[in-house]
Amino acid sequence: MSNITDKAFIVHSKPFRETSIIFDFLTRENGLVSTILKGAKKRKDISQLQPARELIINTSRANLPLLIKYELNQSYAIKKEHLLLLIYFNELIYRLVPKNQPQKTLFKFYHNYISYMSSTQDDQDSIIIGFELLILKNLGYAVTSDVPLSLIEENHIFYYDKLKGFRRVSNHYQGNKISGKDLKFLMNFDINSITAKKILRNITKDVITNIASPKSIKSFDIIK
Repeated sequence: MSNITDKAFIVHSKPFRETSIIFDFLTRENGLVSTILKGAKKRKDISQLQPARELIINTSRANLPLLIKYELNQSYAIKKEHLLLLIYFNELIYRLVPKNQPQKTLFKFYHNYISYMSSTQDDQDSIIIGFELLILKNLGYAVTSDVPLSLIEENHIFYYDKLKGFRRVSNHYQGNKISGKDLKFLMNFDINSITAKKILRNITKDVITNIASPKSIKSFDIIK
């Protein structure tokens, strides 16, 4: 039976026994897959296997495939200040995306987002929120509004209901809330124009935590 060739990004890796490494790749054709590279620590070309690099990989067909061959297809120069964000985004994929299921839309979005992160001047909160919204949508947990966009009043206040989306609430509500103006920006994916980005991040973090349970997202502790 022939091997599998695919385009891929590394999202996670861990040592295996004395010299091997298990790599988790987000691939174009097969989604999130785990592979083992035997004798990895003895290989001279191991430095090619880094995040933010689109690779072409060749793997065997098995429950835990062997990583037989890999080559660099395209590399992206992620800005130093964005490296922690990349770690967070990769952990979200590793923790939330089911393995061995086609994820062509996710792969395309991830590919485009890596390219965007290598050149954007957007602030950190905008970058984080954009990624979180897109991956939540891909997983079937899109952040929505219970109120149609055309009926959202800018001076109204909204909170997020996990079942129904953003709903109108009084000014005296004590939880996380955003204005109708910001909600309009959010529904139009105009992230840079949102003023209450920290509050919105609290909301998306809560949604992600609810999905990930009982798993924990360790990277929450490294981004502010």
